[in-house]
Amino acid sequence: MKALATIILLSSLFNLTTSIFRKHFYVKKGMTWTEAQIHCMEDHDDLSIATYSELTVISQNPAITFGFYWIGLYRDSQSPSVWRWTGGKEATDIPWHTGQPDTLHEQCVAISKSSSTAYNMACLVPIPFFCMENFELILMQRRYTWDEALQYCRHNNMDLGHLISDVAMREAQNKSAPAQTRAVWMGLRFIVGQWLWVDGETVEYEAWSTEGELQCPVVDQRCGALDLKKMVWEPTNCDQRLNFLCVKRVKGTSEEDDD
Repeated sequence: MKALATIILLSSLFNLTTSIFRKHFYVKKGMTWTEAQIHCMEDHDDLSIATYSELTVISQNPAITFGFYWIGLYRDSQSPSVWRWTGGKEATDIPWHTGQPDTLHEQCVAISKSSSTAYNMACLVPIPFFCMENFELILMQRRYTWDEALQYCRHNNMDLGHLISDVAMREAQNKSAPAQTRAVWMGLRFIVGQWLWVDGETVEYEAWSTEGELQCPVVDQRCGALDLKKMVWEPTNCDQRLNFLCVKRVKGTSEEDDD
């Protein structure tokens, strides 16, 4: 049976030239660091790479019942003072807990749920872990209704974009600069009495306009668009023809930025 995974919807900017974001999946089943990496590579991309700000968010996952979890960080066997992310890049901004690392024989890094700080730990200890998947935003300069945009993205093995953090909003703004419409569709729709992302996830991060989220928008205002001038979300007539943002899975492990 596969270990239970819980999606933490949060995105992170990898560098200034791409719009790569990652989603983190919590796996409750305790595994060694190597077993955890194998599991992540089979079912997702790899063990999670994460900034401290990301760690503070994913550590709040209510599914976490154990005090520590693995991430994709390990000691370089050839240079014991060097720590590397799973993709091989040297990690230079690790949020070590006070007094850590405290021994040379513990080769892997676990994160404390309570403090979101890093501890060196023996790699054979079976504990829960986070896997990640990488995604990219792509602007489509076609003028489609919301339903047509959703169909187009999915027909091309993508989905309508999820703007789930301040970073994602900034990246959406950058990606949408060449847009030919005043707003762009995103994957948000009012259905079954609430606003939901197209993958069924509830809305946690919000960026509504001054008028705010409409608890019961009129029938023709039940699709979410990003106003590119004000950079806010607007309930919009689903039949309007707008450019739109797709999001696609990016295979492989991305490296952590230290900026």
